[in-house]
Amino acid sequence: MKFEMLIQNVFVLFVISVIMESCVMAIFSLTALKDTYETRPVQIARDTIIVLLAVALCYKVDIFSLFKGTGIHLHKYLDTAISALLLVRLTNLVGDFFNKLRRG
Repeated sequence: MKFEMLIQNVFVLFVISVIMESCVMAIFSLTALKDTYETRPVQIARDTIIVLLAVALCYKVDIFSLFKGTGIHLHKYLDTAISALLLVRLTNLVGDFFNKLRRG
């Protein structure tokens, strides 16, 4: 297994998670949605958008595959699912970090 390739793939997913979180925050920071941002249905919609976007990106773009070039051979769907779950988790971590920065 090529550990440095795995770290590089995780870093690529981290960069994409920052971009995804910034895009989702831009959508939900519109003036019309600012009052409802903390409600549960809006959080569910936000999480659903992130999950669907992560699955679509990991399925369509080969560079977002977590195990590509590492020597670990998994079925494409399993690799896509693991990569998408990691991307969702990283996006949530970045989102929590941004929220803490906004609140002070």
